[in-house]
Amino acid sequence: MLKFIKRKKANKDDTPRKAATAGPQGISASGNALQKITGFALLAVLLPLLLAFAYLIFLRQPALEEQQVDRISTSYALEQATIIHRLFSQLQLRIRSAALSPLALSAIASTSEDDLPLVEKAMLDYFPEVASLRIIPIGDMGTADFSEGNQGLRNHIEVDLVRRTSEGEETKPEAYRFEDRWLTSLAAKVTHPRIEDRSAVILVTLDNEQLSKQLKPLGESNGRFALEQMFVTPGGQDRVDVIAENGSATVGPSTRYAEIPDTSWRISFSPSDQLMETLSVDPVPLYTLLALMVLAAFGSLSIVLILFPRKLDAEIEHLVAAADQKTPLSLSIPELVPLAKQLRRATLRALRQSSAPPAAAAPKPGQEEPPRELQGTQLTNPLFQSKNMLDDDSDESLDLDLATSPAAPEVPVAQESGFPEHVFRAYDIRGNAETELTDELITRIAQAIGSIAGEMGEQALIIACDGRTSSPRIKSALVRALMGTGRDIIDIGLVPTPLLYFATRHLNCRSGIMITGSHNPADQNGLKIVLNQQTIAAGGIQQIRARMRSGDYSTGNGRMVREDIVPAYKEEVLHDIAIAMPLKIVIDAGNGATSDLAPRLFEELGCEVERLNCYVDGRFPGHPPDTSNEANLADLARTVVEVQADFGVAFDGDGDRLAVVTRSGHIIRSDVLLMLYAQDVVSRNPGADVVFDVKCSRHLSSLITSHGGRPVLWKTGHAFMKEKMQETGALLGGEFSGHMFFGERWFGFDDGMYAAARLAEILSTHGESLDEAIAKFPATVNTPEIIIPVPDSYKFELMEKLIASAEFTSGKVNTMDGIRVDFNNGWGLVRASNTGPALTARFEADTEDGLEVIQEEFRAQIELVDPDIELNF
Repeated sequence: MLKFIKRKKANKDDTPRKAATAGPQGISASGNALQKITGFALLAVLLPLLLAFAYLIFLRQPALEEQQVDRISTSYALEQATIIHRLFSQLQLRIRSAALSPLALSAIASTSEDDLPLVEKAMLDYFPEVASLRIIPIGDMGTADFSEGNQGLRNHIEVDLVRRTSEGEETKPEAYRFEDRWLTSLAAKVTHPRIEDRSAVILVTLDNEQLSKQLKPLGESNGRFALEQMFVTPGGQDRVDVIAENGSATVGPSTRYAEIPDTSWRISFSPSDQLMETLSVDPVPLYTLLALMVLAAFGSLSIVLILFPRKLDAEIEHLVAAADQKTPLSLSIPELVPLAKQLRRATLRALRQSSAPPAAAAPKPGQEEPPRELQGTQLTNPLFQSKNMLDDDSDESLDLDLATSPAAPEVPVAQESGFPEHVFRAYDIRGNAETELTDELITRIAQAIGSIAGEMGEQALIIACDGRTSSPRIKSALVRALMGTGRDIIDIGLVPTPLLYFATRHLNCRSGIMITGSHNPADQNGLKIVLNQQTIAAGGIQQIRARMRSGDYSTGNGRMVREDIVPAYKEEVLHDIAIAMPLKIVIDAGNGATSDLAPRLFEELGCEVERLNCYVDGRFPGHPPDTSNEANLADLARTVVEVQADFGVAFDGDGDRLAVVTRSGHIIRSDVLLMLYAQDVVSRNPGADVVFDVKCSRHLSSLITSHGGRPVLWKTGHAFMKEKMQETGALLGGEFSGHMFFGERWFGFDDGMYAAARLAEILSTHGESLDEAIAKFPATVNTPEIIIPVPDSYKFELMEKLIASAEFTSGKVNTMDGIRVDFNNGWGLVRASNTGPALTARFEADTEDGLEVIQEEFRAQIELVDPDIELNF
């Protein structure tokens, strides 16, 4: 190794790097990932930057310019409109004031029209800006008299204006074209203050050149003002005439208008090109800033391209140089730490092997060769050749982890005497940890499983355990025997059972064994076995027993790695579950395998978590780990009410079951909880199958059907349920014991934590409490699961007798799993437990009396078969 390091240093700068050029060992680089990543990073920086500047230059800047032009032009137009309005208002006041002068009053009072021209001429001196001033007497009829002509008025416009004014109408100034020029006339009616029947109309006419002078812009080059008169032609069309203007500019999109009060006029202002140029925003600073930012982006990423490879070379040289040492190694690139660990372990392992003593002598004839702990087999699972081999910061190779464990005990090949028959149950292996699950039995079981897995092409198995005090011993014996059959081991540690199921989907390994006593008492333990992603049931258990009888075991030398599956599981759940509003939840882990993970998972989902029995203790000091026993939920119900949580959830010993409590402290039985799940899943997936076991309420079937789903009744047992879900393609399944299986958005295995997360999602999304949600479901009188103690050796025989002899003439009998009888007003069930020495029973009816009738009928039938059995219902 030291020679290799020196050779690397010597040759470091001999030749330039050549991408995709194979070296002597066939190692090459295909492309340059750093350059590609840098290119993508540059594109990710430049694209938003260019889009932002395009928005500023092509959209935002023109909009700002338009707003500024609009503000300036509108302001100019309003200012001139105000001036014109003030001019005519003042002229009206002056006319009325002049009409009250003695000279004007004498003309109005006179009946002779000869005096009017003199008076008009005299009054004109008071209005030097007007072109003409006329006084038109109002006749006895109350209107201006035009019977003898138009009284010297210019045209019909003036005549009409005088007539309407004499009739008392409030008239507006009117402009008209006369002899190639524009004039504007306005009229005012005046009455003699002492002679009420003497009135006249004073008509004043202005040359519009006076108005044009008023429209002089603020600066000769600012633009063009125009005074426009609007009216409707006899044909009904709108017409606009320019009656006065000043300045030069073209009417266009930037022209703005302002109405003049009390007239039919408006002022228009069209800004000049010079003013528009003044108001425009110079784009040069923006282009300059864009160029600087683009250059900065190119410069920054160029620095990365230049300096990062140099730093990477230095770090690699550092870690290679320290590969054969046990001194601390500090790297400044965190991503190289797993590589450094891998290289150091491989180097130290090679050094140990090169200095190892000669191999021990071959075993004597008839003597079984002890397993060679974790040595030398070429691994076929890619996981064993990746960074996942690393489970801690130790510099020692993982193949020493079991070096001090005792060798697997020698057992007779075909002998099975002494092994308790009842530990081999319907879909798992379970018994008393100390007296029944001995190291000898575990070894034989492991040898059988390892051999069967090998024949299925399963080279590696995932191993996990719960927190029971007996689990480490069983795990040690199990792992040693499995490796003795040539199987490689992926140890995922102390985790809930659903994480073992998840690992068979997430890792490159499809089989595994969970060491757990599940919901049983602390002195019990067992094995849940998954082969090729299938939880084995009765057939698989019998295959293991047959292999144990034959003693036909494979041999080999497996190896072990450790893998932390928890981060991947959490990421999967967090990616799938969306909680719309924060919830307060009480979690009772029962000192089981979910104690550490469940509270952290729900906190990361955004919930406020109250912990109850959330520390691992295989003695289960808080309460027994069976969540189907409602007595074990008393503390949870009390705590939920005390802290006013949205709901509480309890998990069994290995976390594949759950029980739920509402805010009011009400325990929800699992078939009611399944109704809530079914309502949610089927509403999104019409026609979906929902599988449930024989212990569930008959109303569950009705609810599934009413929401467009297809109910599927099946045997009790998590292995049976998973088989049926796979067979039917069901999106949801559930057992009364608390196993919930989600095929929609999840993997179809039973997972208490995921089921609780789906419940939180439903409640946060629908905005109603759990009490309110379940109140909508039909109310019945029902029992929890009733346990009737019966020895394992007798329970199946008893059920066979009951099924053969029982007569329920008034009900529909189903013997799929035990005997279930559906009556018009309820149903009852008795079946043999798959997990313990007992019969299990459950009853449901519409009323208390109906429930008692059904129970009495079952009691009578059981007593006919076995009068000595003690019934507790």
